Amino acid sequence: MHEEPLHKAIVKAINEFYNCNEDVAEILKSNAESVLSVLADNEIQNIEKRLKEIDEARNNFINLIATGACVEDSLDGEFAELFAEEEKLSSKLMTLKAQNQDSESVQKSVENSVKEIENAEFQLEKFNDVIIRKLIECIKVMSKTEILIIFKGGYEVRISVEK
Repeated sequence: MHEEPLHKAIVKAINEFYNCNEDVAEILKSNAESVLSVLADNEIQNIEKRLKEIDEARNNFINLIATGACVEDSLDGEFAELFAEEEKLSSKLMTLKAQNQDSESVQKSVENSVKEIENAEFQLEKFNDVIIRKLIECIKVMSKTEILIIFKGGYEVRISVEK
């Protein structure tokens, strides 16, 4: 195979790959949204759960003291530890909830970025070895006139090679 027709075929495949930019934009938007919401929500839920556990532990200590099962002063250290952890977690929870509200601006930023991606035209005009190496995982020769280009991430494009 001549090198020039191969280069043209690879450039054509990359341009075909980039023509699916609506799919790429949708994937990026979906991923960004899920990452933003899941990370914050999971951490908020974990903190709220731990705060409930701390409250239950404090109530158990109070019941022990009220029933006379232990001396009032004997649990001072435990109460102090629970209080310190509760303050730290409450502060973090307030910060996360505030960030969650701020995530609306982040969401708008993600949407703007996605719109830019949707409207952008990705067209490679000539063979660029650096771009090729970053995008393509493998090139398989299927026949004298056809190659299969496998991009990083698994996307495949079959291209005819002109003689």
